[in-house]
Amino acid sequence: KAKDLLNSIKQTFQRRVGGLLSSKTVSTTFASTAPSSFFPKPPKHKGPLVIQTPGILAKTSADWLKTYGLKAKKLDLYQVLAPNAFSPVEDFVPILKKTVSSTLHEKVMMQFEWYDGTVKNIHVDLPVLYNYQKILAKMVRIYEKRIDWLSVASRRIWGSVCERRVVILVDISATNSTYISHIQHSLRLLLEEQMSNKDYFNIIAFGSDIVPWQQELLPSQPENLEKAWRWVLRLECKGSRNFLSALRRAVEVDFKDKDKHKSQGLYLLATGIPDQETHTISAYVAEVCRGFDLQLHVCLFSAVKGTDSSGVIPARYATPRETASAFKEIVQAANGRFHWFGEAGMGKGKSAHASFSLMKKYLLMLFYSQCAFLVESLKQRSVNQSVTPLTPRGDSNVKYSIKKLKLELPRLMFGPGCTHQKKTVESLHKKVSAKYCSIFPSAEINGVVKHLQFHPRELEIYTEQLGKVLQRYIQRMQWLLSGSRRLFGTILEANVCVLIDTSGSMDPYLPPITKELTSLIWEQLRKNEVRFNLVRFAENTESWKEYLVEATDETCHDAVQWASTCHAHGNSCMLAALQKAFSFQGVEALYLLTDGKPDTSCSLILKETGRLRKKQDIKIHTISFSCADREAVEFLKKLASQTGGRFHCSSGGEDGQLAAHRILTEGLDDEDDPVFPYFEGDDLKKLTQEVAKARSFLKQAKSWR
Repeated sequence: KAKDLLNSIKQTFQRRVGGLLSSKTVSTTFASTAPSSFFPKPPKHKGPLVIQTPGILAKTSADWLKTYGLKAKKLDLYQVLAPNAFSPVEDFVPILKKTVSSTLHEKVMMQFEWYDGTVKNIHVDLPVLYNYQKILAKMVRIYEKRIDWLSVASRRIWGSVCERRVVILVDISATNSTYISHIQHSLRLLLEEQMSNKDYFNIIAFGSDIVPWQQELLPSQPENLEKAWRWVLRLECKGSRNFLSALRRAVEVDFKDKDKHKSQGLYLLATGIPDQETHTISAYVAEVCRGFDLQLHVCLFSAVKGTDSSGVIPARYATPRETASAFKEIVQAANGRFHWFGEAGMGKGKSAHASFSLMKKYLLMLFYSQCAFLVESLKQRSVNQSVTPLTPRGDSNVKYSIKKLKLELPRLMFGPGCTHQKKTVESLHKKVSAKYCSIFPSAEINGVVKHLQFHPRELEIYTEQLGKVLQRYIQRMQWLLSGSRRLFGTILEANVCVLIDTSGSMDPYLPPITKELTSLIWEQLRKNEVRFNLVRFAENTESWKEYLVEATDETCHDAVQWASTCHAHGNSCMLAALQKAFSFQGVEALYLLTDGKPDTSCSLILKETGRLRKKQDIKIHTISFSCADREAVEFLKKLASQTGGRFHCSSGGEDGQLAAHRILTEGLDDEDDPVFPYFEGDDLKKLTQEVAKARSFLKQAKSWR
């Protein structure tokens, strides 16, 4: 058994060091050897120090940015734009009896969102912006140099050691026996590169016991640095991780006169979580550092997975992320900095990332892109007014109508001078037209003949814009006629209740309705995280839940299962279902699907819903599965209109999809072919009217051209 165990140990170490160990039989002497002795060491590891004198005074990134940051250099985009930024002004005009605002900015200025969320009118000076972009590019290179400087040699491990009086705390617990060469090399780099220009220093190693290099701080002279390095080479890893005792020793001995000195720093090199609780250490650090020029900085070394120490169990265990979180809390209490690095180099140092995040977030992603946006917007404005995109969400039929987009063709006929007029000639005793009227194109607008006053380029821009808008209209039409929107329309509110008529007359329609209801639940309610409930009604009313529920995967599966149990029977008690739905707390809208009139009086339902809406402002969107019963359709339209809702009818969907496809593939020129079917629903009806208007304007504009 002993031989098998030794063979296993031999194979383990052969895998870890890449075959550096001898292939001879493992002896009992090898078994007792420290694991660190088998790991490769850097070249000239035990040689004398090559001490360098830093040419510049080290600064933290926070201090460095006070000199080279964008705000310090007055290169904040808002600082550059501020001289030419003006807030919109509204004023009350007594003669008009209303508040008006200037519209001049729409023609000569750009609207730009300010850092406080307000919108300002900006006069864009292109030469200034171009020069600003060049300066930003130079700042990028300066930040990159800073990041490169922070990412090499000892700074990638320790960051910038800025204080004049420094104590280094080194973790030499038994769990670090595998990495002692890494720890020693990190200390060597620090002593060589950053300690020669300090006033005083000391090194304290700690495991279970505290082992200081000297009993007090010594001057940072070359001979002292060399003596400290020789002492570091003799360090051995043992015990647990008694960080608090080492910290207390440094504060109470090395920094006993901390109130008499400035620029004092503690630098901890650790590989794992301390033995003591985090809150205990944080409280102590906050107490000893408060009111003094003393900071604690932590350099956390994380080893590559799979290279744990030889089975040593630490006093406390934590994952790398938990360890990092603990040290971040400690550092925050000491107003210090945190570095996280591994065998491959620096990982998550705070100093480097302060520069990097500023460059990335404020420079590259914000200022540069917004500056480019202003330049591009100004270029576009010199050619044409950009068309607002149509987003397929919400009630966009009104928001993106031809009128709202200011694309009505009569807008090209402006001013009284363009109106065709006849003047009475007394000698002829009749009215005659102007001599050159015939050479101007004319059109009849609202019963008045007008001459066209525009340049060919203006007409070309108009037809191009209108063509884009018309294409968006057709795409929205296809979107409204696809998926669950074909039957139910678009769900706009965040808290809804869907009411399904399951009376006997619905028997032929229930299978497809159940299928579409499933699509509605997943496609609209779940996707948009809508709180919802379901109610079915026939002779009796039955709700899925007694309240609105969040649309999660679990609740949606349950709702689909409940919907699949619907079966048609009996009469239609619509009024009771509406009253039930109105009782759900927080509901904003009801979606009522039925195929005809209720069994009760229509006027009674209208009166009762009006009474209920006085207590709760709830919209009722009505959905007719069949438009054959005209009396039922008129009732549903009236119910929706009275409550501020929309009426929707699912008929004509297939023909509408075909017409939309033909228009997109065959072109937009012909306003007569293909044509959309007549839609009863409010959304589709308004959209087809806008499409017809746009096609008419487009055809007429092209004929004038």
